[in-house]
Amino acid sequence: MTRTAQALASFGVLSLGFVLTAGLFASRGDAETSPPSATVPAVEILVVQPSDQLVRVTATGVVSADRDVSLSAELSAKIVEVSQSLIPGGRVSAGQPLITLDGRDYRLTVAQEEARVRQAELDLRLEKGRQAIAEEDFQRLGQKPQDNELARRLPQLAVAEANLESARAGLQRAKNNLERTVIRAPFNAVVVRETAEAGQLATPGQSLTTLVGTDRLRVTVSVPVEQLAAVFVPGMNSETGSPAKVSQRLGDGATITRQGAVLSLVGQLESNTRTAQLVVGVENPLGGAGELPMLPGAYVDIEIEGRAAAGAFVVPRAAMFDGDQTWVVDAEDRLRKRTLRVISGDSVNVLVTEGLSPGDRVLLTPLSLPVEGMVVAPTAKEG
Repeated sequence: MTRTAQALASFGVLSLGFVLTAGLFASRGDAETSPPSATVPAVEILVVQPSDQLVRVTATGVVSADRDVSLSAELSAKIVEVSQSLIPGGRVSAGQPLITLDGRDYRLTVAQEEARVRQAELDLRLEKGRQAIAEEDFQRLGQKPQDNELARRLPQLAVAEANLESARAGLQRAKNNLERTVIRAPFNAVVVRETAEAGQLATPGQSLTTLVGTDRLRVTVSVPVEQLAAVFVPGMNSETGSPAKVSQRLGDGATITRQGAVLSLVGQLESNTRTAQLVVGVENPLGGAGELPMLPGAYVDIEIEGRAAAGAFVVPRAAMFDGDQTWVVDAEDRLRKRTLRVISGDSVNVLVTEGLSPGDRVLLTPLSLPVEGMVVAPTAKEG
């Protein structure tokens, strides 16, 4: 092959390589600049319809005593007996004797006052007899009885009557003091503290035991002011309060549940959160046999059953974001943001009165980056 032919062959090979390389880069450029095919995400939606729903207001709080009292002696005497129930944690019934004081001197006083009453009754009978004789003398002498009250012994009769009244008052006072030698539980209670011992001298004002009532406890909870309209409050908008469920969650997953009711509305807002404060009564906190008691100091969840809301929507809480917003899928399968008016809710659902229409399709599937107008492929939730 001549030198000219070799040169032409080499040039041809180089030209072919250049063309192939240019074609390769051109195809890569086309691949890199071609737009990716759009992917429409499949989502689950919930078709909502309005219905009448009970408004449920949820809150948390700490259980406190509805009634507690520190008992002390009303007179000075030595303690002669202390009830075996008078220990911290002991349960006592209303009227049960707890502490007995030495009542010997007070029984003697009662006996003395009873004797005074008998003497005063006898004196009054004698004076009534004298007064009757005086009246007969006035009539026999033909004098008008009203001419001389002293001669008719009316003042003496009044003194005898006053003496009897005084003696009876003294007897009642002595009996009251004798009753005070037995200190009784004023209501069903649990003993939280006691300092009484047999042989100890009790004096007026000296605290001997502290009791906490067990018939009812109470919880003060904070709720948004706008939710008050949904709650029945005695003395404000109803004769009876809204029923409430009070639950104390235990560490092992168990729950202590008691029934209660709204008792009152505290007369001022909570200073930090500016929320209203409701007082909820907890009935039968100790429970029955074999049940765990609910005690003061327990942290509890409260669900208050309020009024019925007409035409409200139930929306899963998981479908909400930023507190009061949700996504709705329109007729063209595009996302639309809605701001809702939520009047109550729990950990699962919220109750909505504004922002939705019958048949709206609420987005349930969480999307990584949802935007207004985004196209989706909706599927209605079953069940």
